Amino acid sequence: MNTAITNFSNFELLIFGSIAGVLFVVLFVLKKLLPFLIKRQSIQSLLKQYMPLIELFIWVLFILITIQQFSDSNHYYSIGLFVLLMLGGVWVLWFSVRDFIAGALFKANNDFKENDIIQIANFEGKIMELGSRMLKIESDHGEVIFMPYSKVSEHTIIKVHPGEMVLSHSFTIRTNKEEKIEFQLEKIKFDVLSLPWSSIKKSPKIEIIHEDEDGYIFEVKLYSLEKQYFFKMEQAIRKKFEMNERASLKGFS
Repeated sequence: MNTAITNFSNFELLIFGSIAGVLFVVLFVLKKLLPFLIKRQSIQSLLKQYMPLIELFIWVLFILITIQQFSDSNHYYSIGLFVLLMLGGVWVLWFSVRDFIAGALFKANNDFKENDIIQIANFEGKIMELGSRMLKIESDHGEVIFMPYSKVSEHTIIKVHPGEMVLSHSFTIRTNKEEKIEFQLEKIKFDVLSLPWSSIKKSPKIEIIHEDEDGYIFEVKLYSLEKQYFFKMEQAIRKKFEMNERASLKGFS
């Protein structure tokens, strides 16, 4: 065997290992300092978005330079580094394209389209956009979630009939202390369920969020099949308890 192939310098390994360590520290510190060095929010967002690609480019360039240097003294090390680089490239490529592949398969089934209501795991919402890499879904609370297709494919997807989707609406009301908290909770819940627009699938959620000398503040969460009913429902509950409060004040006068 040719000894020139296996000869290498431990000093070279130490040098390139030290450079790799310094490079790692520099990139780490740079990521932490950039938000303080750059004040413009738009530039910060761009750097946050593209910083992983910049890091990847720097490391690939460093490995290529290392392979070139080692190839002169030790072909085994250069081949090993090249194999590691290829494996890393395959992993990055798969990480980048897996959502495209999963998205293409998802859309190829032609079972779902925009404005369809679906349920994935414990999340339910309306499809806003069938993107190339992510599924854009809006919940009944108005929250918009971007879900990668690779994550979507891991769960069972249920297509919900539009008439079966239950919407929610929250507000706060203030009541007097004439009655105990437990009684008022049950009373508010009963009044909500008595409304003709209230959902029978989900019970309203009533929680006390504040108490002082004058009364209680409750958070009321309503459920209905249509958004247009929430204003009527809220006004009905407010009117009922405002009237009770006035009546109680009148009784003390």
